Amino acid sequence: MNDQSRAVEISERGRVPAQQGAWTKRLYWDVFYSTDEPKENLPVTHAEMEGFRRHVLAAGARTAIDVGSGWGLLATLMAREGLRTVGYDWSPVAVDRARTFWGEEKRLSFEVHDFLTQTPPRELVPGTVDVVACRLTLPYLDRHIAMADFRRWLKPRSGVLYLVVQVRERQQPGKERGFPHSVVEELRHGWRHSVRWDLDLPHAFTSVLGEFTALALTGPEG
Repeated sequence: MNDQSRAVEISERGRVPAQQGAWTKRLYWDVFYSTDEPKENLPVTHAEMEGFRRHVLAAGARTAIDVGSGWGLLATLMAREGLRTVGYDWSPVAVDRARTFWGEEKRLSFEVHDFLTQTPPRELVPGTVDVVACRLTLPYLDRHIAMADFRRWLKPRSGVLYLVVQVRERQQPGKERGFPHSVVEELRHGWRHSVRWDLDLPHAFTSVLGEFTALALTGPEG
């Protein structure tokens, strides 16, 4: 059985059981988002949005979801690009803040959902989503289950998965996060088209958080 078939089998079998320490992690993010103004580990820059428009936004794209939407900045930017967008986060505090701060935006909503331990929301019908965004969230999920889910939700030939992850070999010593380079490259397998580019970030971020890479994966195969 290949990795892709294994991932689909795992996804269909069910979610990951609640993991030890998961509740503590959720409490951490509740505290992180308990601020009066939007706060993100990595702000979305103009340069990142230029890459997003170039590699992710296809003609005719209408729907998007943001898995791990946090304060909702990327979800809001996708809605402003004309996509009907739903942001999901496992932190009720983050969702409450996002709804309050971006409540006047059109084509945008936010929902609480834990993709690690809960079955996917019923509204995520297979083969119907144009864009799935998962920015800095994939390392917190079961990678195989999440990728199988993303493939299933996206439109078969035109759907695009947008990922942003830290590359472990490019992190500061003792602060390794994200995935090794080999795993990042593995994520590109099984798509009709894939593009990878490094985010152009201020030194103030890369000196502390290391470097980040983005992937636009189009047309899930298999």
